[in-house]
Amino acid sequence: MRLQNFLNSKIRYDSRAIAADNELSRQIQSRLIDLGLLKPPVDGVFGPLSTAALHRFQTLMKCGEPGFLGAITAKKLIEAKPADIPTPRPILKTTKDTIFKSKPLASSQLQESEKQVIPAGKEFELLAFVPIRGHIRVALRNESFKGSGIWYVYGGHAQVTLDGVLLYPKPNPPTVRLGIPYRSQLDNFYNPTGACNVTSIAMCLDFLRVPRRNRSGQYEDELYEYAIAKGYSRWDPYDLAKIVRDYGAQDYYTENATIDDVQDWLASGNPAVIHGYFTSFGHIIVAAGYDSEGFFVHDPYGEWFPGGYDTSVSGSYLHYSYRLIRSVCMADGNFWVHFISK
Repeated sequence: MRLQNFLNSKIRYDSRAIAADNELSRQIQSRLIDLGLLKPPVDGVFGPLSTAALHRFQTLMKCGEPGFLGAITAKKLIEAKPADIPTPRPILKTTKDTIFKSKPLASSQLQESEKQVIPAGKEFELLAFVPIRGHIRVALRNESFKGSGIWYVYGGHAQVTLDGVLLYPKPNPPTVRLGIPYRSQLDNFYNPTGACNVTSIAMCLDFLRVPRRNRSGQYEDELYEYAIAKGYSRWDPYDLAKIVRDYGAQDYYTENATIDDVQDWLASGNPAVIHGYFTSFGHIIVAAGYDSEGFFVHDPYGEWFPGGYDTSVSGSYLHYSYRLIRSVCMADGNFWVHFISK
């Protein structure tokens, strides 16, 4: 497969499909190197750095194809010239002695091979960065350590600037309320009492303007059918993340999120999906905002009370306190969250 095959077609490749095609991987890498977004060599290994460079290209060139390579990205990759790429690039600067980590965990939990000591005052040019779980996930443009250019750095030990403008950290506003369209699961065609999962995912994809594949019916019923067709379990969080990615968006799922992580994510303008034991079988809701006392949520089943659900009322923008979230969603210390974005 070559980029030319994507032109005037509906072919879509995610990063895994690109990585499985050596010829296509090499062609994309060659173009990204020509444009100054990726460091040589062209090796046909489409890993995290190549993926980050492609995502950076799509963002800079406003391709509008989140999480996948399609006709628009292919055309722009073929035609782009170095002068078309804005020259300023994000710069990471360590403000304290710190440690680059392979995972966003305490450094004491990592092996020596999974961390790299970095002194204060060091600067690194970035391909991309994203705040996550109190850390910054960075794709280094020119450097690598221990064979990797993808690392996490504790957010309190670094800052990111672009042409002198501070991008991270930015103080979160005291209140956030995203304009996520609400969907009830109770009017679903398929399994209305047991489809909180795909209904919550549908709300997020709708908010992010991720296009549907069918023109009839509801988004959530389409996702229900898609899960069955692919053999995915709607109750498996990793399979839910696959659905999001298959549709061209991003889903970082973790079982060890924090309330601060979710607040940061919402403040960045992105939705989150939260698992909890609101019912004996478990239930899934959308975090649509926050204030000092709790989250604003879209609960697809109605409003939850300790004695059960009131399904006669809308679950739109309900206020679930942090105390409630800790009790129902974090009772065992784990907090299962999908961080969803384009």
